[in-house]
Amino acid sequence: MNFIRLLGSLIIGGLGALVAAPSHPPARPFIWVKPSDRSVILEKIETQPWALEAFTAMQQRVADAVTQHQEDPDQFLRGLPLIPSPLNPQTHPTLALIGRNMASIPEGERRNSLQRYLLMGIDCGVLFYLTEDDKYAQCAADILSTVVEAMVQMPLSQESNGGLIYPNDHLYEARAIGAQVPIIYDFVAEFLKSGAPVHSVIQSTPVPFNFDHAQTVFRHYTYLAINRGIIDCNWPVLEMSSLAHNALAIDDPTERAELLTYVTHVDTPHQDSLAKVMAEFERSGDVWPESFQYSGGVASISTYMVALLLRQDASLALSDDFARIPRSIARINDFQFPNGDAIRFGDGPRRKDEDFGAYELAYSIGLKTHDDTLTQTFGGLLQRGLATGRYQRKAPTGYNLGAHPYFEPLDLLWNAAEVHGTVAPRVLPTTDALPFVGALLQRNFSPDGDPAHGLMSVVLGGHHVHGHASGMSLELYGGGHVLGTPSGKGTYRTDEHENYRRLFAAYNSVIVNGASRSDGGWVDLGINTVTPVAFEPALGVAPVSPDHSFTLTSFRDDRGPGAKADQERLVGLVRTSDSTGFYVDVFRSISELPDQFHDYVFHHVGDQLTLQTDHREIGLSRTPDRFRPAAGTVWDSNKSYLFPGWHVFKEVRTSAPVSQDVIAQFTAAKLKPAAVHMRLFIAGEPGREYTSVLAPETKEAADPYAKKPAPTLIVRQTGEAWNHPFAVIYEPFAGSDDAG
Repeated sequence: MNFIRLLGSLIIGGLGALVAAPSHPPARPFIWVKPSDRSVILEKIETQPWALEAFTAMQQRVADAVTQHQEDPDQFLRGLPLIPSPLNPQTHPTLALIGRNMASIPEGERRNSLQRYLLMGIDCGVLFYLTEDDKYAQCAADILSTVVEAMVQMPLSQESNGGLIYPNDHLYEARAIGAQVPIIYDFVAEFLKSGAPVHSVIQSTPVPFNFDHAQTVFRHYTYLAINRGIIDCNWPVLEMSSLAHNALAIDDPTERAELLTYVTHVDTPHQDSLAKVMAEFERSGDVWPESFQYSGGVASISTYMVALLLRQDASLALSDDFARIPRSIARINDFQFPNGDAIRFGDGPRRKDEDFGAYELAYSIGLKTHDDTLTQTFGGLLQRGLATGRYQRKAPTGYNLGAHPYFEPLDLLWNAAEVHGTVAPRVLPTTDALPFVGALLQRNFSPDGDPAHGLMSVVLGGHHVHGHASGMSLELYGGGHVLGTPSGKGTYRTDEHENYRRLFAAYNSVIVNGASRSDGGWVDLGINTVTPVAFEPALGVAPVSPDHSFTLTSFRDDRGPGAKADQERLVGLVRTSDSTGFYVDVFRSISELPDQFHDYVFHHVGDQLTLQTDHREIGLSRTPDRFRPAAGTVWDSNKSYLFPGWHVFKEVRTSAPVSQDVIAQFTAAKLKPAAVHMRLFIAGEPGREYTSVLAPETKEAADPYAKKPAPTLIVRQTGEAWNHPFAVIYEPFAGSDDAG
């Protein structure tokens, strides 16, 4: 069954069942759970210690709030950020607006009180569902009513990313606020329909709940998701839980089904559907095409959406294409070095905790749809986390405020009572690829199994959202650490991040004519994509030799007028023993322009760089003016940059022309458990110039090098570097500096 047909069956068969009998709408709740699910969840609480702990933690989270609400509901509700009307104090107050971008708002400001109340409201709603104790229902209903009566008076912002509470940031509001309100309603709707009143902060007495006002607020949030924001990035997925929850909170079944089509398969100029999202996963090699922290977030929320929609019709079978979304969560783990660090590209981090919550979602989907591959994959990952102590199957005791939908109760409501799976060793291929970023990686695990003796190289470069203008970059591993590495993400919108860390000079690539640059695409950081030419072994195939492998890739550096170059990079891995090996890097580059020069850039973590030829140290002289921004480049935040980024280099020292072979060595004496070195054997070419610089610190490098300048080598070839390529052997080794 293809994805569109599957979604069609969901709307027509599953959600359409809600349309078939408008005079008898299904009893709420039905967004997260149905009344029939209650006995199964209670059995989990009775039989599973982790479930009892999660249930008890939820009760404890709201115990003080419920007591305060029972003692004085008016005072309790006025803890919300309410703003009395200056014209008519008898009008229900509205909520305080947050008019700044979320990134500029420090934690702890009053904005958090609204989100905290909504999370308490959800917990109380869940506890009412489980315990049938009216004190929880009344607390949740009073929070809901007060928020709804405030919101219904507030105009929709007309900003392109506008909301209700955040006039300039619906992207944030959808996650922090919009996704929560309808969940409370779903749990207490039947309680309210039975005639239970709610507390009015204006009249200080019980009043009927206004269902029409609630429906208006839900429609506002669906409208904002459909008509605000941007597409072709992570935004639509981040807003999708708000869209789906508010659509499902609509009481009219026909309107509800129509709104849900925007979740499943109808795209707008401001919102992508899940069908479009799934197609993007397929095109990009089962990984969402952004840097890993965004890619992982999209995979997790998309998996949640799959699980949510399937719960609207439990009879649906999961198609192979649909399963691509949860499978992507595990796929990200394939792009790691032997020490567990992720490959680096774009704004992505080097290190990221495993998303065990997403693993649980994927496992539950596998159980519901009888997909053995999902249950075996994610059951094994969960069992590994439990066995190593990195994961515990219980909810945290506090609220995680910020740009997050509230999913903590799903641990108790959705997670399987028990997890079954085999903790098997990870078997990763020698060659792997991530097409959207042009990544081609090779690894050679040591026969002795020690990560410190592993080898791994990555060549990559390509444009994507949150991508960098990297050129055809190289990463190298040795001695248990990523040694040859790009500089990593800085602080958004800062000079250093935009004019260095996102540009060519922050990566191990070749800069052409001092003019390599990006153009077009996301925030004008568009570059071409590195293309594989040849590699051994082929993808998914065992290597011919256990000790040798190679990749050959190509890149076109033609954005802007100054480079106009073709490039090729051959990288080979050679193992010489269980604990030793080396890399071969041959980089060719040629420009169409008559007067050309090419700079080979290699960053390394460590304390120093030494250069020798004929067993003598190469003399270097200060050349502070050697690296300047390309002519005519200016910085306009997120629009144009000071290419190629090397103006930030310090302690710039350059040799006279050198024709002989050169031996360079980087030393990282303070790495643990032992010092690690990288020795470079560089084939000589007439007229080469060698420059040593200190680049800004390498983010997420091993201590203490995350806070130390990065020694960096730049080798300049005057004239073409195609018939006179940069040819370097890299030999990592640990211990004393005379080893190797």
